[in-house]
Amino acid sequence: MVSIRYIRNNMGMEFYGNSYKGNDEPIFVGIPTFLKLPWLRSHEELKSVRPDVAIIGEPFDFGTTIRPGARYGPRAIRAASTVPSPPYEHFNIETGVDPFGVFRTVDYGDVNVSPGDVVESHRRMTDKVKEVLDIDGIPVMLGGDHSITFANVRAFAKKYKNIGMIHIDTHADCAPQGLCGFKYDHGAHIRRIMELGCLKGKNYTLIGPRGYWPGPDLYKWMADQDFQWFTMLDVEELGIDKIAKEAADRANDNVDAVYISWDIDTFDPAYAPGTGEPEPNGLTSREGMRLMRLLSTSFDPDRFAFDLVEVAPNYDVSDGNSYNGGITSGLANRLIVELLAGLSLTKKGLTQGKPVRPNFYRGLGNTYDFGKGPKAKVPKRPPLTYGKDAKK
Repeated sequence: MVSIRYIRNNMGMEFYGNSYKGNDEPIFVGIPTFLKLPWLRSHEELKSVRPDVAIIGEPFDFGTTIRPGARYGPRAIRAASTVPSPPYEHFNIETGVDPFGVFRTVDYGDVNVSPGDVVESHRRMTDKVKEVLDIDGIPVMLGGDHSITFANVRAFAKKYKNIGMIHIDTHADCAPQGLCGFKYDHGAHIRRIMELGCLKGKNYTLIGPRGYWPGPDLYKWMADQDFQWFTMLDVEELGIDKIAKEAADRANDNVDAVYISWDIDTFDPAYAPGTGEPEPNGLTSREGMRLMRLLSTSFDPDRFAFDLVEVAPNYDVSDGNSYNGGITSGLANRLIVELLAGLSLTKKGLTQGKPVRPNFYRGLGNTYDFGKGPKAKVPKRPPLTYGKDAKK
């Protein structure tokens, strides 16, 4: 682990010290933070270091209605993340991008949830996410069931009045209340977010719904709000590229910032069995990576937040103890690294990575645009006219 004193006095590539290029340490040695990144244990350390990205665990599944276990999601994702680590350098051989050469990234630990108390736990999540936003960092949350998204967006809404949102999920999660009348369960968080007043329907898109819940009345309500959604049949017919562009364009339309929430159950259970409510006919891991690469290069990284939810390692394959994570938590870890890679590319003002090619390269040369059709453009937003970031 890198000392706090070292972090405080160094920037960029030097942020991680000698561990950036290599670290002579077995993967099963040391504290399993996310990618074995530096661990900030207090708000005071966060304010002193001021990282670009902070990983936050939200070990919470009190909003689950069927199969619990997502409280262990952050731990499993972190365990899976250590398998290819160290070093901190993560140069993707396909895309030619390393996010950790751009972003000073830390693990900000877990929210100290209050077992059995949903409202209090959500409040603590809001507070911890807001701490990252207050130092102009990018918060990346590891869930946890999907009710955590309401708490996270509530923090986001304290900084940004108008947000765009992309919701990637098997289920719409727009119920007026959850099972047995509970307002804050994992099937009602979108309705709670709409009640905050920060999200307009025209700036919301759902990708991946399928199966038998919710029913037509709820989808009628969604249509009345001007929501857009793309079922898995739409994914098959239209393709990932067109859907990603429309979702990004809607999310970017006259807003201050963008939030993405990704439920791991969007993937087919063949790729992500470790979740509470798996549903057949989902995304493949390859489709998910393509979607992430397209979306992650479509937004302003300075006004962005992300959560990944519903990893439940007790149902996963090849994970009997979360020492190394299973295939679901491994996929979740990879999605987050891909997210940071795309954001880092945009942060540098680039649209394509620079992979090392063979002397007799036979490919088309695309890394993020894929050479097909139009791609969403990152908007140039005016300065905020409200809050602490308002220009005088």
